[in-house]
Amino acid sequence: MVKQFGNVYFIAAISIIGGGLFGFDISSMSAIIPGQPYLCYFNQGGIINGKCVGPRSSVQGGITASMAGGSWLAALVSGFLSDRLGRKKAIMIGAVTWVIGSIIISASQNIAMLIVGRVINGFCVGICSAQVPVYISEIAPPTKRGRLVGAQQWAITWGIMIMFYVSYGCSFIKGPAAFRVPWALQMIPAILLFFGMIFLPESPRWLAGKDRWEDCERVLILVHGKGDPNSPWVKREFAEIKEWCRLEREAAQVSYAELFRPRMINRTHIGVFTQIWSQLTGMNVMMYYITYVFAMAGLSGNTLLVSSSI
Repeated sequence: MVKQFGNVYFIAAISIIGGGLFGFDISSMSAIIPGQPYLCYFNQGGIINGKCVGPRSSVQGGITASMAGGSWLAALVSGFLSDRLGRKKAIMIGAVTWVIGSIIISASQNIAMLIVGRVINGFCVGICSAQVPVYISEIAPPTKRGRLVGAQQWAITWGIMIMFYVSYGCSFIKGPAAFRVPWALQMIPAILLFFGMIFLPESPRWLAGKDRWEDCERVLILVHGKGDPNSPWVKREFAEIKEWCRLEREAAQVSYAELFRPRMINRTHIGVFTQIWSQLTGMNVMMYYITYVFAMAGLSGNTLLVSSSI
């Protein structure tokens, strides 16, 4: 049996790599799309003033949005996948999916192949964005839950910054390698995520939901009790999980219509519209097309990329 680590900060540090992959995807596109190697390889608009125009604006929009399309689909099915296989295996599946998508993207011979690869990458983002916070919140002690779940968003931002500078460094390479190399390097964190998850325990709440109570208690002793089976933290969390399972089974017949009843509508409203308005601020659009915005301001070359990265 593989040795598993119970330090919650180590567990979070490995699992939030799944969030970093989202950041990698954002900046790997935004830092590459203004470069001539990319514009010339996927050129549809001809050459103006000695420079390739690149894909048509509508096509570029489709290339960029294809990742979000894959994420949307994965977010719908990730809950079923996670409930069936476990949080840990779902995240590992996401990591494998990312590697497959990155191989297709980095080897893209045309726009269609690029879009397919980005849809597959988006599938990973959808799984990890949904399941990493669930995994961390179910395994972390209540006193540390907030900061560790919040680290997911922190990892996204780190992923954006790291990949932007990787892409910036590769912009000095001549030819298609300028975009193929950073797209291939995206595989490294996913490989680290996959092999890192092997050494992490499964969610104790998922184990309890499958009536694997001994495994659930073993994880709680490892993570909450630091190896002490008599720890009060272990007993308290174990009792809480039992109560949670009992309530969940009692509510098994509740329909989705309950979400819209007067006593639940405020919670539903907050949950749904927090997600909607966070996107409608336009922040993701800015992150993907920030290089275009700075180009409109008259910046070009290295100044464009450095300004955008800041």
